[in-house]
Amino acid sequence: MQKNRFPLSSSDCELLLELEEALTIEATAQAFRKDASGVSRQLARISEKYPAIEKRNGRWVLTEIGRRLNSQTRDSIRVQTQLAELQSVLRIGTNREFAARVMAPQFTTLVELFPNTKLSLYTFENGTEEALLNGKIDIGIDCDRPSDPQLAYKQLISEPIVAVASKSFLKKYKTMIENHGLYQTPHLACERLYPDKIFSESENENKLNIAAYFNDISTARAACLSGFGWCLLPRYVVKDEVETKQLYIIREKPGGQSKYGIWWSRSRFTNKDIISRMSDWLKKQIL
Repeated sequence: MQKNRFPLSSSDCELLLELEEALTIEATAQAFRKDASGVSRQLARISEKYPAIEKRNGRWVLTEIGRRLNSQTRDSIRVQTQLAELQSVLRIGTNREFAARVMAPQFTTLVELFPNTKLSLYTFENGTEEALLNGKIDIGIDCDRPSDPQLAYKQLISEPIVAVASKSFLKKYKTMIENHGLYQTPHLACERLYPDKIFSESENENKLNIAAYFNDISTARAACLSGFGWCLLPRYVVKDEVETKQLYIIREKPGGQSKYGIWWSRSRFTNKDIISRMSDWLKKQIL
């Protein structure tokens, strides 16, 4: 017998199930709309290949192995039916702020974009690269470009970076800021958001007065709101706070931006239609 071949065909297994329930060849043949002699010949062939049935007093009956086989067949039918009814799953990864401020408010739109698909959204503060490589997610929405050549990517929209501070901070350090001394005031350094994204090379020669480091955007924003220091953050992350005048933009540079895009594994995920639809959706977002 070949390694990847079943001893009995699905037709054989279905026939054995029906025989167990119908009890007679005639009733079994009627259920399959077949001739009784044809069903009898198929049962004879089954008995030659597999010890599932035997003749007793001139009648085909199931053996103990046959009854156990039928139980397995029922389980297989049930599992196949359940799998066929399952929705496909699309696992999307991004950072917590993008998920909360951009994706979650538009989740209905995303669900409509992928009918018959269950969306799962995962967040990572240190980027989606590792999650893509180990297969935890299918698609990443991330900044710039991945470092591993196993990952493909499309850069699609700009992510403007702004320097922001609270009203109390601006009042406290007003004179220093007006005299180009922003670098000497307390700075809240957020991971992956460096001054060269928004300040000129000559300004970067000044040493930053870093008051604290953060690897989480929302925590850095909260510290900035408290007046503890000024911070570099993506503009979309502080849009609401700027509109309500809880934070003020003190520096914004047109070229000071990263690129958001779609990342995916070249070997693990090859659904071009999903990549195309996610790309079209992302290109419509204004950060």
